[in-house]
Amino acid sequence: HHLPLGTVLKERYLVGRVLGEGGFGITYIGCDLQLELKVAIKEYFPTDKASRMSQASLDVSSYTGAAGVSYGKGLKKFLQEARTIARMDKQPVIVNVRDFFEVNRTAYIVMEYVEGTTFKELVEQRGGRIPAGELLYLIEPLFFALGEMHGNSLIHRDISPENLMLEKGEVRLLDFGCARETADGGNTLTIALKHGYAPVEQYQSKGQGPWTDVYALAATIYYCLTGRKPPQAMDRLREWKNRRQVNKSVGEIPRLEGELDQVRELLDQMEDIRAQAVRLEGEEAGLLRERERLV
Repeated sequence: HHLPLGTVLKERYLVGRVLGEGGFGITYIGCDLQLELKVAIKEYFPTDKASRMSQASLDVSSYTGAAGVSYGKGLKKFLQEARTIARMDKQPVIVNVRDFFEVNRTAYIVMEYVEGTTFKELVEQRGGRIPAGELLYLIEPLFFALGEMHGNSLIHRDISPENLMLEKGEVRLLDFGCARETADGGNTLTIALKHGYAPVEQYQSKGQGPWTDVYALAATIYYCLTGRKPPQAMDRLREWKNRRQVNKSVGEIPRLEGELDQVRELLDQMEDIRAQAVRLEGEEAGLLRERERLV
């Protein structure tokens, strides 16, 4: 179902090999034939809603019924995402959008191609962990970039060591084809989850927001500091609830020691904060519905 090697889109972009693929889309390496530059080309291709026989046609065929309706909505959001990210071209951490367009009954986002070392590779190069001082220095610009992105009602939803890259000593955030607008505060589509980095709400149909990226970033920091991927969120949630119940029964909170315990404690606190944020979001939505009913 991939585009054949050598396909030219919009009489300008030469398609090369596949760089990555998820449930939401396919990313190819490409070349801008006019500017003679390497680019990354993200194709909207939700595998559960569409198919393609590339030997016969480049067109994507969406499924019928509800899947087809969902495909059309996702396509519009994909293009709106490109417009929003393109407006953040002054933010150096975020990969720039160079172009976007519709063709082959789907849509494409053309982004700058980033060459460097992923943080997963960096952990391996450092012998299994990155020293805390070095890591925090490297990722500090990412905090401000995420703040700007969230301020534009976007969440990335796929932050992980594989999607953070070090390019000429500077951190870059990759794979914005997974980002989604959240301005309506409603249900959000999901992507193929990266277990260990995806929070609880990504296993559910709603409740995602900026806090989703905060969890994924904290889990990424944990991996970089320890060389170990965090447990899956659902497993952590069960363990967390059991530990709280035990602590309540004995009337004390066990003493936490060492760097790893401090990281785990921080993640537990974030669970409380995110749960409160999701609850407040639901209450606010209920109040808005009640106000509309009274009006």
